[in-house]
Amino acid sequence: MIKAVIFDVGGVLVQSPFIAISAYEQELGLPANYINVSLSRRGSEGAFQQYERGELAFTEFVDQWTNELNDTNANNTAFRRYLQRNELDTRMALPQQTRVSGDTLFARMMAVAETPNECVVELVRWLKACGYRVAALTNNFKDAGDSDRLKPLFDVFVESAVEGLRKPDPRFYLKACERLRVGPSEALFLDDIPVNLRAAKALGMEAVRVEIGRETLAVDQVKHILRTRGAYPPPAKI
Repeated sequence: MIKAVIFDVGGVLVQSPFIAISAYEQELGLPANYINVSLSRRGSEGAFQQYERGELAFTEFVDQWTNELNDTNANNTAFRRYLQRNELDTRMALPQQTRVSGDTLFARMMAVAETPNECVVELVRWLKACGYRVAALTNNFKDAGDSDRLKPLFDVFVESAVEGLRKPDPRFYLKACERLRVGPSEALFLDDIPVNLRAAKALGMEAVRVEIGRETLAVDQVKHILRTRGAYPPPAKI
């Protein structure tokens, strides 16, 4: 039976930073997902990923990330592979050079994250009223403003910048389970990024994807799962 629910923060509890990334791509005339591909192409060793693990100071991160975002040759190569994998138009004209500011982009991503997804916040409160333990499991940064603002909602708040681990590392998920005092098979996990959901499923967790603009659908899906696998009935009145 599911006894605990674990939430991602950006893109789940608050609006997705990908909204800001998409808008910035359009502003610069870059193809859709170009920056996302650049962000992910270095795997766990990119500047963004290192910053989420607390390994870089902000100024180091911004300088390194800006260099990575403007490494046009490498980013174009990665983007062509992305087009091929997704059977998209590989004849698309790609930029000869880019002028992406890591500082500007990061500020816009953080601004978007100031807006909560109210239906998901209400889901957290409903779950606690039902008797479920709830946790946040977030890839975040040192001194992230969302931590202090959101921590009171949760029984457990697990941060990449504190732990030195980040999703999709399975050890990071297990820390949340240990602190909730549940096994992975007793937890339901919500995230907006497929690779993070796959890692959760591999550990035995139930997983629900939260998509931009379809947050209420994810809330309904969680409640549907708990009707059959949940350990606690809903309260008569909240």
